[in-house]
Amino acid sequence: MAKRPTNDGFTLLELVMVVLIMGLALAVSYPALSRGSASIHLRSAGRNVLSTFRYAREKAITEQRGIQLVANSKTQNVILADEFGEGNRSYTLPADVRIQRLSLAGQVITEGPLVIRFSPNGSSDSAEIVMQSSSGAALRIISDSITGGAKILMGSGESTR
Repeated sequence: MAKRPTNDGFTLLELVMVVLIMGLALAVSYPALSRGSASIHLRSAGRNVLSTFRYAREKAITEQRGIQLVANSKTQNVILADEFGEGNRSYTLPADVRIQRLSLAGQVITEGPLVIRFSPNGSSDSAEIVMQSSSGAALRIISDSITGGAKILMGSGESTR
């Protein structure tokens, strides 16, 4: 007796169903993945700005001269220079991260850039930069006026009453 050939493959209907399920899974997970990407960009930009704060403090102490860090919410960048505006070093924020609020000694800066001065003794102006991602997540970079150090705190620091 002759053996009948068997078809051990997949039918077209089975393949279409698998592709449909994979497409549905991707459609459901994409918004979460894009929020995660914006959050990663925010944290990365925050670390870069924090590094600029620390570099400015170290440079002021090492060279025994005043250093300025200028944060501009209009151009979305941070510039490091000496008190005469020389030796500029600039960092521009990614497109999906923006400077939301700038404050110096507790006063919100609405016009113009924020200028933070780092002294040769290691101290600095008390300042805060609030950065926000396109997904709405925020972080704050705060400088301590006595030690000149800076730190990152998650959230915008605004009350939600």
